[in-house]
Amino acid sequence: MKLEFWLDYLNPLCYKQHQSIELLFKKYKFNDLELLYRSYEMIPMFEPEEGCSFYDILAKHHVISLEEAKDFFPDLYESLKPVKVTDVHRLSHLAKKSDKAFEFNQKIFKSYYEDKLDISQKNILMDIALSIGLDQNQVEQVLSSTMFEETVNLNRENAILKGIFELPHIRIDGKIRLSGYHDDSQLLEALMKSSAQFNKTDYCEGENCERKKTR
Repeated sequence: MKLEFWLDYLNPLCYKQHQSIELLFKKYKFNDLELLYRSYEMIPMFEPEEGCSFYDILAKHHVISLEEAKDFFPDLYESLKPVKVTDVHRLSHLAKKSDKAFEFNQKIFKSYYEDKLDISQKNILMDIALSIGLDQNQVEQVLSSTMFEETVNLNRENAILKGIFELPHIRIDGKIRLSGYHDDSQLLEALMKSSAQFNKTDYCEGENCERKKTR
C-alpha cells in the first residue's frame, strides 16, 4: 500500500501535515505501508524580493487562505521569512534515493518552521543532510549542479495532470484522495478504508498512551 504526499516547503499546512504523519507513525506500526514524497513547488523557482513577507506569499499566491493561517499559525507573519526552496526540493530527491526521505523532511520542516533557519542556504542544507546520514560528496554534487531539477518539475507537472492544485495533498493506493490538512485520526481512518494492516505501539505523550493491540 502506498501513501503519496505532495508537498511544498513554503506551505505551512504541509509542515502541519507532516507532523500528523509523524504522530501517526509513532502511534501505529504499519506492516504494508510505503510513504512516498512528491515535490510540488507552488511558486516554481520562487525568489523572494527584499522586504517580502510570508503574508505576501499567502495573499498573492494563495498558498493557504489567510483564515487558515490565522487559525493554525497566529504568529507566522512576524516570525518567518519566505525563502527559495528549489534546492531543498532537489536535495529531497537525493534523500529519497538514499531511503532517508522521512528523516530529511522531518528535519527540514523543523529547521524552517521551528528553528527559523534559512533553508535556502547551502551550508544549512549541508548540515541538515549530514545530520541524517546523507553522503557528503553526493550532497555537494546536488547543491553545485541542477541535479534532480527535472524530477522536481515532473513531480509538479504530474500532480497537475492528476488534478492536484491544493496542498497538502495525500493519495492512498491511488484511490483515496485527501486535499488540505488532515490530522492523524483522519489519516488512520482513510488508511483503514484501504485495508491497511497495523499494530498499536507503546507511544506515550504526557498522560496519553497507546497500548500495543493488534487489529
